[in-house]
Amino acid sequence: MSNWYTADSHFGSDSVTVLQRDNRLFKDNAEYTAEQVRIWNEQASSDDTIYVIGDFCNYNVTEKDYISGLAVSKQINAHIILITGNSEDRVIRDVFGGDYEKFREYCLTDPHFKFEDVIRNTYVTINGEKFFLTHKPTDHDKECQTLFGHTHRYGGLWKPFGFNVGVDLNHYRLFGDDDIMFMLGKKKIYWDEDMAVNEW
Repeated sequence: MSNWYTADSHFGSDSVTVLQRDNRLFKDNAEYTAEQVRIWNEQASSDDTIYVIGDFCNYNVTEKDYISGLAVSKQINAHIILITGNSEDRVIRDVFGGDYEKFREYCLTDPHFKFEDVIRNTYVTINGEKFFLTHKPTDHDKECQTLFGHTHRYGGLWKPFGFNVGVDLNHYRLFGDDDIMFMLGKKKIYWDEDMAVNEW
């Protein structure tokens, strides 16, 4: 059983602006979704857990088909724990009247979806190292490293407080525990030692 991490998939039949904005090199949303499903199922087995750290589905002012986005979960073999991001928060606000628990119950009980859990944030331990999982980097934990998303490729892979695990940062592949520990090792011996890079 292994854990995997990603963020900002923005699934949904009408999710097109994210492909353009982030230069996701797919001809259309259907091709992007099919490739993501293929990659996730290739990497993660049915015994594994994928932590999606926000924006699994897509929902904004003009693109509102969050249902088809959530339904992509049914195509994934692994267990999925959804940590809600701002897309899900908009759905909660607009569709569920701000009721987080109602949205959570909907995700966990609707037969068109397959989520192990829906939560706001959580902690995991990898090789004795504690990590905080939350969507927005501004909400990072000051006592341990944070795995986050939200900024897509434009926030970069790493910060002094943790790592961006968004789909755009790993060639659309999931980050595994070994990937996180590899990056943490590099961070400690290189990035944390040259604090000038943090002033960019």
